[in-house]
Amino acid sequence: MKLAVFFPGIGYHCDKPLLYYSEKIAKQYQYETIKIVYEGLSKDLDAAFEEAFAQTEKRLAEVDWQQYEDILFVSKSIGTAVACAYAGRYQIDCRNLYYTPLEQTFILAPKDGIVFHGTSDPWAQTEVIQRTCREHNLPLQIIEAANHSLEIPEKTRQNLVILTEVMEESECYIADTIRYRQLTPKEICPELFAWFIRRQNVTKCRRKVKDAWLIVEDPFVDDWTAADYQTLAGCLKNTVNTGGFVCGAFYRGMLKGFVSVEASLFGGENRYLDLSSIHVSEDMRGQGAGRELFAKAAAWAAQKGAAKLYISAHSAVETQAFYQAMGCVEAQMYEASHVEREPFDCQLEYILVREK
Repeated sequence: MKLAVFFPGIGYHCDKPLLYYSEKIAKQYQYETIKIVYEGLSKDLDAAFEEAFAQTEKRLAEVDWQQYEDILFVSKSIGTAVACAYAGRYQIDCRNLYYTPLEQTFILAPKDGIVFHGTSDPWAQTEVIQRTCREHNLPLQIIEAANHSLEIPEKTRQNLVILTEVMEESECYIADTIRYRQLTPKEICPELFAWFIRRQNVTKCRRKVKDAWLIVEDPFVDDWTAADYQTLAGCLKNTVNTGGFVCGAFYRGMLKGFVSVEASLFGGENRYLDLSSIHVSEDMRGQGAGRELFAKAAAWAAQKGAAKLYISAHSAVETQAFYQAMGCVEAQMYEASHVEREPFDCQLEYILVREK
């Protein structure tokens, strides 16, 4: 059994867009739902919190939490503080959607979840929200220029786009599925990779020796340093800024995989586009994210008129098995800069346009 509890804000009731649509999504995924209603709250924020918490305790007094294997708290504004305080006091193991939390929310040791914040929210400073989300290891979705309702005044169409984006992210969180979306230059930074685990324990590699492909023993651990992530962020940002493609795989708001394709065709009649990176976090491998990211990269490259993807691929046998499963073969033409930069990589290609 699954239960979703909705904690409103002061004046932002459960019939307002963020809570109204998230409740519909929760019901779509077979959650029972409980909506908290606050009455007669004080204007003083501290007093209002105490009153809201007392009313919440009364409303939830009869709930048998032990019968639910999945508990979701969806909260807005002061409701985020109430949800955190209630989960802490009653030791509720829950997931959370935090819509526009107050700065005071984070004093209450919030449980796992995802945070949504607008940079024009008068009730919370963006710098404070960013810092405290990092301290509590909470993924943060920032909506530029949005207010405490995650809206931009007098921008109706833009607000519908914002609401759609927030609900798509919320649905993936509620359904516990991966969300794939293209990344923007502004969001690509080292902090984006806070939950990404590059680590790969390699024991055997596929190498070309005297024109023959062999499996050789070569144990090592491949991982990235902080400097590597800094470089990676710069490279991916440049890919987008120069017209290329960068797509991320997000699980519970956390980046767990990504793929990039450069914009410039090369290789003459081969009409290659360079699949410059594809990685899945260690804790998410084997769940289909790599296959989906590869498919999205291939679709984008085909749309751009490429005949093939070019891949300078890690030689670990597990990595090579992935590319073979995707249908990749040895490249007809080796691209010199890739070979010079990574001489042990396997130079592969993937055919996008097949001859008739």
